[in-house]
Amino acid sequence: MSNKKWDWALPLLFSGVLIAGMWLGHRLTLKSGLGLFQKNKGSALQETLDLMRLHYVDTLKIDSIEQLSIEQLMDHLDPHSVYLAPQALQAANEELSGNFEGIGVEFTVRKDSVVITHVIPNGPSSKAGLEPGDRIIKAGDSSLLQKDLSADRVKELIRGPKRSKITLALVRDGKKIEKTILRGEIPLPAVDASYLIDDTTGYIKLNRFSENSYEEFMAALEELLQKGMLQLVLDLRGNGGGFMNEAVDMADEFLDADKLIVYTKGAHYPKKEYRSKRPGLFEKGKLMVLVDENSASASEVLTGALQDWCRATVVGMPTFGKGLVQEQFELSNRSAIRLTVARYYSPLGRSIQRSYQEGNEAYHEAAVNRSLHPLQVEDQDTNKIREQKRFFTSCGDTLYGGVGINPHVIVGPRFNPDSREWLLLTSGSLLEDFTLEFYTRHRNEIKALDSPEAMLKKKTLLDQFSREWKSSVPQGGALSAEIMIYPMARLARYRFGNNGYYQIVNQQDPVVEKALNKSSR
Repeated sequence: MSNKKWDWALPLLFSGVLIAGMWLGHRLTLKSGLGLFQKNKGSALQETLDLMRLHYVDTLKIDSIEQLSIEQLMDHLDPHSVYLAPQALQAANEELSGNFEGIGVEFTVRKDSVVITHVIPNGPSSKAGLEPGDRIIKAGDSSLLQKDLSADRVKELIRGPKRSKITLALVRDGKKIEKTILRGEIPLPAVDASYLIDDTTGYIKLNRFSENSYEEFMAALEELLQKGMLQLVLDLRGNGGGFMNEAVDMADEFLDADKLIVYTKGAHYPKKEYRSKRPGLFEKGKLMVLVDENSASASEVLTGALQDWCRATVVGMPTFGKGLVQEQFELSNRSAIRLTVARYYSPLGRSIQRSYQEGNEAYHEAAVNRSLHPLQVEDQDTNKIREQKRFFTSCGDTLYGGVGINPHVIVGPRFNPDSREWLLLTSGSLLEDFTLEFYTRHRNEIKALDSPEAMLKKKTLLDQFSREWKSSVPQGGALSAEIMIYPMARLARYRFGNNGYYQIVNQQDPVVEKALNKSSR
């Protein structure tokens, strides 16, 4: 379950990059302790905590103080070495494992209502008959009609171990209904969408590098090849990273045998190389990789390898610039630290990591600014790029280290950040809420459509949406054709899932359009 905003607005939320990529790094063996934090009498930190526990005037929550101490220590390291409290560790591990236990819905909290926005196909809620637009008013014995209800609280009430049951009270089309759901293991797919844009051009949207991402990617790639794909658009925009080995395995499908994909090296970790080992499924076809300012970590490993070997044309905006490898060390209180232990380098020897010499706070502020104003920052970074070490490819490209991945073709956002369209799409939930309400009013008509393309061609549906918008939300103003593509894509997601969303929204995506006009190396 998650509380999602518009898919196209997610890259603006920098926290999404932190969750998916800033905590994630090299998939190495988990260890059960770290000498720095072991409880022993030789540690001044531990001695102080023991004295406070035994002698302080009031009862103290030592775990909270200990956590603060560790976090303060981590603040003196690089921006991607982090402490994960037990609850945060569980959430982060779910992202990496690619599944969790629950009922299988996405929802949003609106005022005093919990509204389902997506039902995961073939999951427990889908089998029980839940639908987008259903309002959850009660979970078990707990009412969800509460002010200031948080998404985390909703998750606590609805989630639970698989094979356990929960009864939800719902409101659908003004009528109250009840559904009893048998909880199960819910997948968190890494592949958001996979389809043919035209007879020979495939499209794969990858949102993370989790434990199952390579397996999902291969299934999508094989299916597209069987359908006649000759060229591929691989969309890594907004992908904050994950397990590096998953990116290495994917790169192996595009590169012929014994090519260096990435290597890692740290003060206490000797150089380790990762090379292509086997014949790949797509070593010769044209390949375009889409990236943006929130493509990070494993996304940059994959893109950097393909760019260094002249295997792909990279289109979009400069990537985040995270080239640090984290290893996870579990602590005794079921928390963990993810400690940077090495840097990774592209085949040519490029370090992708942006500088953090001005401090972690300035580093994160710069990342937020890159996300909000990518073109402006790209212009400002031009001189910095020229100061970096240069690398030269066999196809004549000049590449740079220390600045993330710079695309071959720069394509900025579709809308100016100061435009009315941008504000309508990214500020608040006005258009999103109306689109969901429109779906619930026209559910049967939309369900009768057999494809996303049919939805986009159904002029009566578009006209009806515009009329009801003008009538119900006069302060929203008229919706332009450029804006209308987004609520139509959202309606397609309610009806056909993520694949339907991208089949519509990509039709007017300038980055996709530019990629289709380019050829890989």
